Amino acid sequence: MTSLHGSGGSDGYDAVMPELSITALRVVRAVAAHGSLSGAARTLGYSQPAVSRQVSAAEKAAGQPLFVRGARGVRTTRAGEIVARFATETLAGLDRLDERLDELASGPQVLVRVGGFPAANGALLPFALARALEEHPRLTFALTEASSPQLVHQVLSKRLDVAVVASGPGLPQPALEGLRITPLPGSEMLVGVARGHSLTAVEGPVPVRELAHESWIVGKGAGDEPQFGAWPTLADPLVAFRTRTWHSRFGLVAAGLGICVVPGILAPVVPQNIALVRVDDPNWLGRRISAVTRNDGVETHEIIVRVLRESHGEDISHGRSMP
Repeated sequence: MTSLHGSGGSDGYDAVMPELSITALRVVRAVAAHGSLSGAARTLGYSQPAVSRQVSAAEKAAGQPLFVRGARGVRTTRAGEIVARFATETLAGLDRLDERLDELASGPQVLVRVGGFPAANGALLPFALARALEEHPRLTFALTEASSPQLVHQVLSKRLDVAVVASGPGLPQPALEGLRITPLPGSEMLVGVARGHSLTAVEGPVPVRELAHESWIVGKGAGDEPQFGAWPTLADPLVAFRTRTWHSRFGLVAAGLGICVVPGILAPVVPQNIALVRVDDPNWLGRRISAVTRNDGVETHEIIVRVLRESHGEDISHGRSMP
């Protein structure tokens, strides 16, 4: 195959030969693949005369025939095979170039490793990550579920970037020294009851004394795993069932077999056949929910913390009865 670029002539001027265009390369590749001009035209969305013109231009640039025409279509010459192979490699390279330029314009995918305690992973984190992904499509996530002390340890050891942790009465206190702590909304604790339960008829928050004789559905886990039990300030609550998952807890409540404590951050995903009520308890000091990060100022980590703060700005009642 002759050079696609001419060299200087004897008269001192550059005698430039026609060059192979990208369009001509696409046409040569398609004709070689289909063995016909009409097949290439259908694949590329060109007219057949346009395909013929591009083949002629490619043959002129190559300086020799690329195809032999026959009654049943066309076949490549030796030069045609070489140009078709070159076209395949070159066009693949151009596609990769486009991808790299797109990546440069919008940024590469960035992995953010996030984690939360089970209730946080049930609603708060999923909604926050969905919002972050809408704003920044290049973000990807790895999600971890563990107790708050374990999550803090993973942030310190750089195995997690952002963690949602809980602290307060009845919970093991994670060691937060040297970390950046951002308070999050949604730390309110509610009580879930079946629709039609007598507690839903109370106007305003339910006095804590009204909970004293209720049957409770509580969490069940390993000995060192904190669980949502009965209302924290009740002296001797009646526990009807212990169950490991929120699904079974909600099912027992919906069936009228007891009531359960529900963290406010789970409210958006509580089944519709369960009503949520607030509790008036002056002795309950409450718990805190925080986003924990290292003090490294990474922009993507800041994005997650921001959407966590904003994601619970919606009405946590989510259409449920909350006196």
